[in-house]
Amino acid sequence: MFTKMMPIFAALCLLALPLSAFALEQSFTQGGLKAIIRLTPDDISAGKKVNIALKLEKDGQAVVDRKVTLEIYDKEATEPAFKREVDLLDDEYVDSWSFEKPGDYKVVVSIADPQKPGEALHYEVRASVGAAKDAGHNGHEEHGIFSHHFGKKGWWMGGLMLLIMVPMMLIAL
Repeated sequence: MFTKMMPIFAALCLLALPLSAFALEQSFTQGGLKAIIRLTPDDISAGKKVNIALKLEKDGQAVVDRKVTLEIYDKEATEPAFKREVDLLDDEYVDSWSFEKPGDYKVVVSIADPQKPGEALHYEVRASVGAAKDAGHNGHEEHGIFSHHFGKKGWWMGGLMLLIMVPMMLIAL
């Protein structure tokens, strides 16, 4: 009976993974150039560092000869709050910054080929920046450890996890 339940248990474990784990990286291809972009952290708050990493590939080879520019716009502004060229580190274009205040922003990454100055690829993403959290409780000021790991019904889910894991460990022994 236990071996019949393993596929069901494995499927439940996969469903329990947070969806944000799959949303950290995005990619697009245009004109044969594949761009893989990562914006971290997933939950952005004012005053905290935000990192961007961009990897460019063409025919499976890293492309490192492009001019990559980062622009940050407040809500519906037509002029960027700041604009700068992104640095190349090994085979990735990387940069970091922090948002000064909470609100909605637009992050624009432009990728230009130096041989074709009139052509550029643009990648745009909207970012909602929350208020800075109190660091006095390591981010646990609103809830306890069980609800942090198991959601709003933390004690119930913690107990359910114990009911599942203890028999499995006993069977494995």
